[in-house]
Amino acid sequence: MNRNMIINGIDNESITLYKELLEYGFDDIVFIDSDINKVRNFNNEFAQTIAFYGNSGSTEFLEFIGINRSNSETIFVAMTPTDSINLISCEIAKYKYKLENVVSVVNSKENLPLFNAYGITELFFQGRSILELIINSSGITLPISLLDIRNKGTSLWSIKIPKDSNAIGMDISKLNLPFRAIIFGKIDSKGNPYQSTENIDIEEGDNILIITSNRNEDTMTRFFQGNKNA
Repeated sequence: MNRNMIINGIDNESITLYKELLEYGFDDIVFIDSDINKVRNFNNEFAQTIAFYGNSGSTEFLEFIGINRSNSETIFVAMTPTDSINLISCEIAKYKYKLENVVSVVNSKENLPLFNAYGITELFFQGRSILELIINSSGITLPISLLDIRNKGTSLWSIKIPKDSNAIGMDISKLNLPFRAIIFGKIDSKGNPYQSTENIDIEEGDNILIITSNRNEDTMTRFFQGNKNA
């Protein structure tokens, strides 16, 4: 199935984000914003129209820019500087249009419980890469470096298991990686931690914790991808 992406909110990093998403194979992307000057300035950077002016709380506008396409899987990203706008637009995307891939920026820590209460769990806050969050939400798993081991070229990585991963069903204590690494264990989709010595299978949504060389990032990504994402 084809995929299209709607990004609610334009800022100084939007052009860079757009170009990075293109590198990952996303070529059907539109930005929306309620500030017409931001929309005009963004479109001036490109030959084609990429950004649209409108209200992200309007279902008519959202349908105009493609949120309910019948032949495409829509990824919705809210990244305005106003949490109330982000939450409302995500609620519409998730509950009105039944989108599975909904990602949001949360500008204030105090609002994190509110987003979680409404089932918006793919959240970005300071210290986390919005690009990684968008890519991971779309079903393509990227390892996230949690801790760089200084001067060693090695990091502690977390990698989320996508639904089509060939690693699903493998015993974590017997996991045979094609590169040198130390597996600490996993954190399941409910937040429960397990050590690598425990005889427990890897499941969709698990986060595997691994120490390995930074040179192994691409190999690690390919290993944990499924056939559909490889």
